[in-house]
Amino acid sequence: MNLKLKRLVRTHSSEQYALFDLTQTDEEDQPLTIGKLDLHYTGEGTYGTLLLWDMDSLQLEAERRRMFVQALLSELVLPMGLPNEFVVEFFAPTLDEYEVFHNLDEGTGNPAEAFERAD
Repeated sequence: MNLKLKRLVRTHSSEQYALFDLTQTDEEDQPLTIGKLDLHYTGEGTYGTLLLWDMDSLQLEAERRRMFVQALLSELVLPMGLPNEFVVEFFAPTLDEYEVFHNLDEGTGNPAEAFERAD
């Protein structure tokens, strides 16, 4: 796995990253999205949620998952000078029921269409 992180959102106390495996590509020959990481920073430490939905990632043994999380946090949190303590929840959902809801106008001119399911 050749991991790439792309920051999607940043606030003063949190960040959200998309996780890509550069060794795998989708049908459009783009790096495959394998998951998402949400981090929330406090004075006591970092709290986060890691979602992995790639089949290869789901098959990681517990110890390898722990090492994966520690490597991610070392790269993202330690350079910021935050406390070393962290709690990260790990989930391995399938994307069969994945939906994104938004109210962004996609230029259709019809505001009602902006509330439809985004695929």
